[in-house]
Amino acid sequence: MNRMRFGALLVNRQEQVGLYLSHRVILTVPEPGSIRAITPEEFGECRVFAYKQVAIPFFNTLVAAANSQMQFQNSLEMINFFLQMPENSTFSDLYEHVRKTYGATLEDFTIRKISPANDSNNNSKRRNHMEEFDCKQEFNNKYQEALAKFRKRPNILVCGYTGSGKTSLIKAVLGDLVPPSAIGAGAPKTMGYDCYENELVRIWDSKGLELGETEEEFTEQTRRFVRERQNDPDVDNHIHLIWYTIQGPGARVTDCDRNLIRHIFNPKNVIVVVTKNDAVRDLQRGPLKAAILEMGIPEERIFFTSDEEGGSQGCRELMLRSWEMLPEAYKDAFMDAQRIDREAKIKAVYDKDGKAKGIISAATTAAVAVGVTPIPLSDAAILVPIQVGMIASLAALYGLRTEAIEKSAWPFVARLAGVMVSTSLLKLIPGLGSVVNATVAGTITGAMGFYVKSNFEETAIAKIEGRPAPDLGFDVELFKQFYAEYKKRSAN
Repeated sequence: MNRMRFGALLVNRQEQVGLYLSHRVILTVPEPGSIRAITPEEFGECRVFAYKQVAIPFFNTLVAAANSQMQFQNSLEMINFFLQMPENSTFSDLYEHVRKTYGATLEDFTIRKISPANDSNNNSKRRNHMEEFDCKQEFNNKYQEALAKFRKRPNILVCGYTGSGKTSLIKAVLGDLVPPSAIGAGAPKTMGYDCYENELVRIWDSKGLELGETEEEFTEQTRRFVRERQNDPDVDNHIHLIWYTIQGPGARVTDCDRNLIRHIFNPKNVIVVVTKNDAVRDLQRGPLKAAILEMGIPEERIFFTSDEEGGSQGCRELMLRSWEMLPEAYKDAFMDAQRIDREAKIKAVYDKDGKAKGIISAATTAAVAVGVTPIPLSDAAILVPIQVGMIASLAALYGLRTEAIEKSAWPFVARLAGVMVSTSLLKLIPGLGSVVNATVAGTITGAMGFYVKSNFEETAIAKIEGRPAPDLGFDVELFKQFYAEYKKRSAN
């Protein structure tokens, strides 16, 4: 086995399993009770799940285990729980799961003991190991994983008669998502279900029902489309929200409108948008709203919009209600996609504070677990993989895109290994001594998390306001402030 990985899954001769933290610490359940950090000597001779002589990393499992207060009968029960294996799964079941999922097999592995007499040589080997660690690749991998978690793309169906202002409405809320050729008044520009999408949102624009067409045929086509989407086993492909447009000047709700909203769609997912409100007479609005209410749509989900005010009248309120109605996993991407309310975007950035602190807390817990057995100062770079994963998750949470990542995140991540060497750490934390214990490991990682969070938060707001984003340089004095603040907060 050529390369070990942080969070690798180890198996000893008694078929006990453990998660690799470092050459000094393994996380396991040695006896009934809570998860503990033990030494390799206590764990005994072992093998590791690897593919092509590279250990398979179970980083998320490691963080979850390190953060858990649960009680387990044994280590197999622990790992089955965190890998979401069926209850009472055997070791053979675990082996088959890892083999089929990752193509991995068990390979012999020996955790080398650190000899004080050969400490200089061992330090060199550990530095070589960190040189092999590809920070950029690890960042990219963790970034993609976090994007899939934090920034799921919602599917919104926009449905209504031709000429009811569907595509113009999409453009008003979401900007240039709709091509100019799709926008027109009274002419059937969309055929079937046109899909307009970017990395943040996917819009399905229904074939407009033209007056004189068979309403039954249109209803059946819509029913088949919705059923196909909602029957998809992947919930990310479902229709998450429906904007149903009714042309205001017509001042009427048709039988087709009623049938679609009551029987084809789930009324709980429907917002009715009455378009071209500037052309609706005051005497028409009351009866029109009453007819919509009769279809089971509450007043707070009925919006009157018009082409006045640059096409945005009523659209801000529509956007905010849409954001509230979307499932939690799809909210962030939709808020980033909308182009009508800058202040709402900024508020959404600040509202990510809780999620960001959760990411930092998980990484800090993992770092504390690594430091349970004190780490020689020369070996402190073992914390880098945890910190890279944390930074990548924060970058995804705050919506950093290619330009910001290349400008700030990658250069910063590339410097982490250098920052974590003993000489640099002593400059950051005077009087540190010769080892990094659990408290110091957690404090360094926590302070690093809040240092990066502050920058990414400012970067996200700068993008919204159209000003240059700050560089994520490593300011020693500023980091010392974050370190002192985090240490003080942790002590209270």
